[in-house]
Amino acid sequence: MSTMPAAEKIGQAWRMHRDNNNDSAIQMFNDILATHPESVDALYGLGLSYKASGEQADAARAFEQALGITESALSAVIQTSHAEGHQHGNNLETNFDDRYMMLSRMLKQRIETVSQA
Repeated sequence: MSTMPAAEKIGQAWRMHRDNNNDSAIQMFNDILATHPESVDALYGLGLSYKASGEQADAARAFEQALGITESALSAVIQTSHAEGHQHGNNLETNFDDRYMMLSRMLKQRIETVSQA
């Protein structure tokens, strides 16, 4: 097993995907997920690599798993925001909720795309 840091592995896997070397990217993303199962970056890349390989059902599963993690994180951020006295779903004083809201929208679009294929 490689001693390369996870962020570096993710970057390498994304390069493989961009170079259309999706089988290798899928393998590397799965290797990353074996030790970092909640890595939304790895799950998103895995989904894109599966999609590019024509494996729509596997792509949907990866995107759905990433969506579940993202929505849990968003819920936690919103609960913290409410505990700090913010009454709205979007805390304009931070960008934490913005990131998760954006990821959630992107993942839902990807799921819809692969589900229609």
